[in-house]
Amino acid sequence: MLTRRGFLGRALAGAAAGSAAAARGVWGAGKLAWSGPIGLELYTVRELFAQDPAGTLKQVAAVGYEQVEIGPGLKPQTLNDALRAAGLTAPSGYFGDPKTVEDWKKTVEEAHAYGVRYAVVGDNPRLDSETWKRRTDLYNDCGKLAAGAGIQFCYHNHFHEFERNGEASGYDLMLKRCDPQLLKMEMDIFWAVYAGQDPLAYWRTYPGRFPLLHIKDIKKGVAINPHEDPKEKPNPFAPVGQGRIDWQRIFAHVGEAGAKHIFVEQDQCDVPPLEAIKISFEYLKKLHLP
Repeated sequence: MLTRRGFLGRALAGAAAGSAAAARGVWGAGKLAWSGPIGLELYTVRELFAQDPAGTLKQVAAVGYEQVEIGPGLKPQTLNDALRAAGLTAPSGYFGDPKTVEDWKKTVEEAHAYGVRYAVVGDNPRLDSETWKRRTDLYNDCGKLAAGAGIQFCYHNHFHEFERNGEASGYDLMLKRCDPQLLKMEMDIFWAVYAGQDPLAYWRTYPGRFPLLHIKDIKKGVAINPHEDPKEKPNPFAPVGQGRIDWQRIFAHVGEAGAKHIFVEQDQCDVPPLEAIKISFEYLKKLHLP
């Protein structure tokens, strides 16, 4: 017979196990993989957006997306009005990579005008480790400037950043040399996997450094070759859930990553972009952990 003391013991043991799982960043089995808002990187619908920004945002919202990642172009007031009319919010924006601190000041002012919480950069450079070290020093300064304006500076990876050219890859040097509070990462899952990397290995080593994730899939059969640009070949991008990436495995550990926002992105589509983003949204909306 289960006594009161025995019941409490089991309950405490279960709570401890749950806390341990949470500490490891593993979300509960059978639960919805992502319970927060699903966002869209507007680059996916760039041609439609260029023709009709306000109308495109309303179509994105009609699919079910609640957030978007913006890029500069429209005047802040114009874009913010269009977002409000569509019922969307923009927690992050993708901006040009800083060359100098003075250059970055202008970007911070622009990001502040758009009202974003995260200012993201990323240019996929091929640099040696010494050049990367100088860049990390600049990024620390840029991070301080952004923080002073209430904005978090973030870096978005492609694939050259993972190449080791000297003592370490550029990606590793950014994580090791930059202040964790001044530079955080927007990990693009497609590009990390294409570069031969395991996102979970980075999340375990640098927990909490990845508040933003780009969710996009690699077509089945596409060869992983970090020395070649896959965009120079037939379209390697697939709607989320139709490619080779194990999304249940990824989402089981997003807590460890520190993920706060996710953005679907598909650089190239075989079907109309609005159809592609709907496929991705419906998959993520229904995705549960094993």
